Amino acid sequence: MELSAEQLRAVENGEAVPVTVQHTKCVLIRADIYERVKVLIEIEETYPLIDETFREGWEAPGMADYDRYDEWKRP
Repeated sequence: MELSAEQLRAVENGEAVPVTVQHTKCVLIRADIYERVKVLIEIEETYPLIDETFREGWEAPGMADYDRYDEWKRP
């Protein structure tokens, strides 16, 4: 596959470059950027992190007030 000068500059600058490979739409990114985001792509591996991130927020004492929002809302 050959890239245009514009596509090469975009890749060098860390930008994603849309390409088509045998009628399949793809996105070309630098390997170092891919390494940083591949965990996000492998979504099942992120579930524990997401749960941990929101656990305290959902179980925080103030969230009980949110559960009663409609009841406390002023007319």
